[in-house]
Amino acid sequence: MIDANANLGNWPFRQLRYTTPAALLGKMDALGIEQAVVSSLENVFYKDQLSGNRQLYAQVKGHVDRFLPAFTINPTFPGWEEDLAICIQEFGMRVMRLHPNYHQYALDSAQGAAALEAARAHNFTVIVTTGIEDTRHHHPLVKVPDVPSEQVALAVSAFSDVRFLVAAANFSSITAIRSHCAQPQNLSFEVSRVQGPVGDIEKLCATLGADRVLFGSNLPLHVPEAAKMAVEHAKISAVEREKIVRGNAARLFGLE
Repeated sequence: MIDANANLGNWPFRQLRYTTPAALLGKMDALGIEQAVVSSLENVFYKDQLSGNRQLYAQVKGHVDRFLPAFTINPTFPGWEEDLAICIQEFGMRVMRLHPNYHQYALDSAQGAAALEAARAHNFTVIVTTGIEDTRHHHPLVKVPDVPSEQVALAVSAFSDVRFLVAAANFSSITAIRSHCAQPQNLSFEVSRVQGPVGDIEKLCATLGADRVLFGSNLPLHVPEAAKMAVEHAKISAVEREKIVRGNAARLFGLE
């Protein structure tokens, strides 16, 4: 099993478990997760993304067989291009993580396009995190709406040669993004924040195709057993299940 959406680090609004490499690896072992794509959770709020990316690189470099780092880029921060160059040259960056809502830019803006042009030039897989957790759980002084579905669809359509994974979107957002994309061959979704309706995995497979659905936990923010059980108990074929829990992520992130 491959987890397409996990994080290392702390969250400012509540205490979390599984925030360190050792704790996350222990939880992965308990769940039967062989590998995880991980980002810096602190980089959601850090102004200087490079500091969080440096920490992430240091955390994962001793576990290259278990962790694939997704380094976070904020195209609104001065000098982000230099940060990107360091991530590429020093850290061997292969996966770019974007948080358009928390970093306050539109994915289909000039700033968003600049980040995606860089992803295209370097053949990155891009993880667009449309939300971190249910907005009803946000701190009252830090309410951050999810990235609008239309923005995601416009960016995916404009950069049809870039591989996109939409992370932490709920069911309605996933279906809305898909409906706005005329040719979504470069687009996949992970299921950590789907959590309904009844038969959600079956419905996503029918709507998107099982080739576009990936298992993700959103650790350490979410209870990972929820997404795992949803996939395990879905009324889908064994072939479709294997694609969701491993095959699609292996192909998307070059882990085959």
